[in-house]
Amino acid sequence: MVDYSFRNKNEGVGDSGEIPRSSLELDKPVVKFVIDWRTLQSKRWKKYKQKESKMKIGIIFLDLFIFKQHFLNVLSEVSKDFRNCRHIFYQDIPPYFNGFTNSVQICQRHRTSSNRFYFAINYNSVQRIPHYSAYLIDSFDTGGSRADSWFLEPQLADRTFSQDIVRDNNQPRYRNSQALDADYKSSGYDRGHLNPSFYHSETNVARLVTNSLTNVAPQVADFNQGIWNKLEKSLYYAMNQSCDFAGAKRYFITGVIPSSGTKISNGRVNVPDYFWTAMCCDSSRANDATERMMGWSAAFLGQNVINSSIYVYTIEDFLNFLARHTSSRRPQLFADYVNANTRIRNCLFNQTQAATMVNGIIQNNSRFYNQSLF
Repeated sequence: MVDYSFRNKNEGVGDSGEIPRSSLELDKPVVKFVIDWRTLQSKRWKKYKQKESKMKIGIIFLDLFIFKQHFLNVLSEVSKDFRNCRHIFYQDIPPYFNGFTNSVQICQRHRTSSNRFYFAINYNSVQRIPHYSAYLIDSFDTGGSRADSWFLEPQLADRTFSQDIVRDNNQPRYRNSQALDADYKSSGYDRGHLNPSFYHSETNVARLVTNSLTNVAPQVADFNQGIWNKLEKSLYYAMNQSCDFAGAKRYFITGVIPSSGTKISNGRVNVPDYFWTAMCCDSSRANDATERMMGWSAAFLGQNVINSSIYVYTIEDFLNFLARHTSSRRPQLFADYVNANTRIRNCLFNQTQAATMVNGIIQNNSRFYNQSLF
């Protein structure tokens, strides 16, 4: 049985949701040196410390400059039916939810990365939380750093506004259309990413674009930092192990089910009852023909409460759950794949592979429960 847990802090994704650097870096010997205490007051030592301080300050300003340049190049485009970022979705077809109201489609991109679109958000502008975020794991590289700033999307307030994202400064011109950072402060809830920052650790830019407040919803801290974090890590590692062959694509849709009345910030922002993730390993374009039926899919659901559990479904069974708990009848997450010889429903290319991966995830995580027959 393959181990899909993260029991070693130097394996896979770290406890903080960060991905450690390569094992080569972890294994580098530490160079130690000894300084005679009598030299610490010498002119040479003081001069060295002054240079060291100036160098550190310079590095800090350089980092801030680079971050600002990245930030100024992040664009958020309100795009009806995701027409400019459909490649984010499996088969280039967005999910179907006929019961969604007050929804706005957003494409996130960066103008200096070949105008690359990074992910897509279906946003509820009344509840001020996303219906869902759709994204891919493009790379398992780990060069990027986490950003601490949050930003807003001007075009949610007015389509004539610039696509350039803006820093969150509790700006009144945007507050009617989206949540602000001030809504979360002192609320008792985390800003829960739907599209996880650490899934995009290949570059600083890839991580930065996930810090839109349209990509988060109020999440109970114990749930966010506990079992939901374990799920995110387990899925990342499972994809790395099972869906990293040439030509494979790794699609995710992470969404919420809003509550009927629980809100923060004087009723401005809905607190979801549930968070869910549906994933798809698309093997249809594998370079090696023998791997084109190795893809698999599954869905995962957790209640937004303390001491929560994770429930695992086939996509088909999860769609039935969504139909019962939302106003959408016959929703669809992953469109059918059809070629001359076969039709693949719900991205379930290989049911045996799905069962193997799901059972590995469940067996290595407490309070994970299978709700379907894979």
